[in-house]
Amino acid sequence: MTTRVYPDHNTVDVSIDDVLGTGADPATRAIQTHADGPKGTVPFTAEFLIEEPSGNHFGMTQNAGMGWNPAELLRKQFIILSTVGGVKAEDGSPIALGLHTGHFELRDMVVAAAEEFKELKSIPFAAFCSDPCDGRTQGTTGMLDSLPYRNDAAQVFRRIARSLPTVRGVLGIASCDKGLPAMMMALAGLPDQPGVIVPGGTTLKPNIGEDAAEIQSIGAR
Repeated sequence: MTTRVYPDHNTVDVSIDDVLGTGADPATRAIQTHADGPKGTVPFTAEFLIEEPSGNHFGMTQNAGMGWNPAELLRKQFIILSTVGGVKAEDGSPIALGLHTGHFELRDMVVAAAEEFKELKSIPFAAFCSDPCDGRTQGTTGMLDSLPYRNDAAQVFRRIARSLPTVRGVLGIASCDKGLPAMMMALAGLPDQPGVIVPGGTTLKPNIGEDAAEIQSIGAR
């Protein structure tokens, strides 16, 4: 296996002074240590503090700390698990790429699901474990991580879901032949929770040229 380096495509050189900020405005080293907390009151009661696990107390304060309306903290809770990869700007342009097109668009589905949960007077949580692309690793040792990923990710997803003990149900959003089986295995391994699987669907075919499935064989051709 070879690594091809293209001099014209090198990243910008960064000096040690750039890293350390030598000569930079001292204000850039000012670190904020305090801020105003969210407004409102967490609905603690004597019964709740005595009867509920201490993790439920702390979890409720965390929910308020992330900005959820304290008046709504006693709503039912659901978790959305997904294999989302990459980071998109609001206009859809890439900030950071995912490993494949299949998981790059899943964020939109997670947002839509979360908004629906909120509309139904529930509290949605979202957690992620992204997935690889064996189309990208063809001909490399990266292929050795393709099938084991499914088992590893399924275990991670189950651990995440169980780490929210107040959850009433799980919604899994995934795509492609690694992420979707992993999500199915994960939800099958959560027999005490109702679960729903939402496949990510397919990418649109291009008006001109080959689609992502066809182009994978270009090396062999």
